[in-house]
Amino acid sequence: MSAVEFAVFGAIGYFVVFGFGFLFRPELADRFGLAWVRPAGKTEIRCYYGAVSWGLAGFAAYLWSRGLELEALTGVLFLAGAVLTTRVVGTVVDRAADDPYTRLAIPTEAAFVLALALVRFTA
Repeated sequence: MSAVEFAVFGAIGYFVVFGFGFLFRPELADRFGLAWVRPAGKTEIRCYYGAVSWGLAGFAAYLWSRGLELEALTGVLFLAGAVLTTRVVGTVVDRAADDPYTRLAIPTEAAFVLALALVRFTA
C-alpha cells in the first residue's frame, strides 16, 4: 500500500467513524460546543456531521476504486484545508480561542492538513 493509498484509507476510515457517531449519537455535538433548540437541529447534526461524512467517505472510496487515489487525496486535502482555514478565521471572528475544543481542534486539524499535504505533494 502506497503512502497515498494509506492516507486515503485513513481519511475514509475517519469519515466513516465520525459519520457513524453523529448519525447515531447526535448528542455528541455537545463536545463541539453545539446544541440544538428544536428537534430539527438534531436532524441537522445527523445530516451535516453524519451523512455528509459518509458521503465523503463513499466518494473517496469510489475514486480509489477507479485508480484515482491521488485525486481522492487531493479532495480530502481541499476539504481539510477549508475546515482548518474556517476554524482559524472563525476562532478570531467569534473570539473562541479560549474554548477547550478550539484549543484541541486547531493543532489537530493543522497536523492533519500538514500530513495530507506532505503525502500529496511528495507522491
